[in-house]
Amino acid sequence: MKSIIKQIPFARQFHRYIKEQEYKRKFATNCYGCFWGIFETFEEARQAAPQTKSIGYDNTELAQEYQEMLEHGNWESSGRMIASYDYPVLFWLKSIINHENTNIFDFGGNVGIHFYTYSKYIKYPETLKWTVCDLPEIIRVGKQIAEKRHINSLFFTSNFEDANNKDIFIASGSIQYVENLATQISKIRKPKHLLINRLPIYNGRLFVTLQNGGKVFYPQYVFNKTEFIEAITSIGYELIDIWEDNVDSCMIPFHPESSVPAYSGLYFQLRF
Repeated sequence: MKSIIKQIPFARQFHRYIKEQEYKRKFATNCYGCFWGIFETFEEARQAAPQTKSIGYDNTELAQEYQEMLEHGNWESSGRMIASYDYPVLFWLKSIINHENTNIFDFGGNVGIHFYTYSKYIKYPETLKWTVCDLPEIIRVGKQIAEKRHINSLFFTSNFEDANNKDIFIASGSIQYVENLATQISKIRKPKHLLINRLPIYNGRLFVTLQNGGKVFYPQYVFNKTEFIEAITSIGYELIDIWEDNVDSCMIPFHPESSVPAYSGLYFQLRF
């Protein structure tokens, strides 16, 4: 009987509405890594977000979490080890880093996670200068960790403009949270190499969705693959490599046509 009722158009719509409301209640609480909704802009996504968490990454609770990990000495055991999606970045980074090519800008690099984990696989040159760009609360803790470890080659900033004149630009899982990367890079002296990882790209239209990040909600873009690549190549870069990230995905309930089952990584080199 229930299956027959679901075939009635109004009943199908009502059944979907009930399911959507049930999922939204789940999304509003402990649904870490879940996605919800299709929106045109970040502001539209923010307005639609449940009131159960704050919005955005510049969050005192997140920074405090890293601080506690530092104070209790369990940073190494926190599970923040290298993942399968890091290997293509390591492959290219190892081939392009050298004594004349040692200024790295790590956009969205958190408290220096890539700097620490990649050092287990790459011997950094003594002349290395690795700059992490992130939000103020996060880099505050990053500086404390670097000071405690007596790291002199790791620097922190909240200004994208500090990517100016850097040799290598790394962005892992961060580009989807910002407006128009190509436009921002075109305003500075362009880095020679772009290593962009953990990127949600697919063959559909550009849109914004909302992610449950545990303590906070994040609005994020999902990019059209062709448009994203063309935007970068149009400012003077050549696409050298593209790979699939089978760890990250963006599965949006009730919107299978907009879901991304696997993220991507891309390596661009500046044409000379």
